Amino acid sequence: MTPKAFPAAAKRRTRRKPRPPLPAPRWSACLYLRLAKSDVGMFRFLLEAEDNLGYMTVVDRKAAVVQFVFSPHQEKAARAYLESMRPLVPFSLEYDPAAKDFAAALPFE
Repeated sequence: MTPKAFPAAAKRRTRRKPRPPLPAPRWSACLYLRLAKSDVGMFRFLLEAEDNLGYMTVVDRKAAVVQFVFSPHQEKAARAYLESMRPLVPFSLEYDPAAKDFAAALPFE
């Protein structure tokens, strides 16, 4: 196989210029979710299985309300992952701080 047989292979390829990264967000986005007390551990386990999507912290231990924190750049992915988790760990959206009209921002219900 000579370069004459494959003239395109003989040409030198130029590297693409990398895209500039997205600017770092000033604040993280978050959602407050209510789940059953027995499901908090499973929710954390499933969330940790999806690397670097977000993290959770328990806000109210008795009511089993958790705060799910994620990057605003990954909001679509975070909400899609929550929807995929819903059959395994049922939950309800308690509060979405970013929603201007909270009743209209309930895609989960």
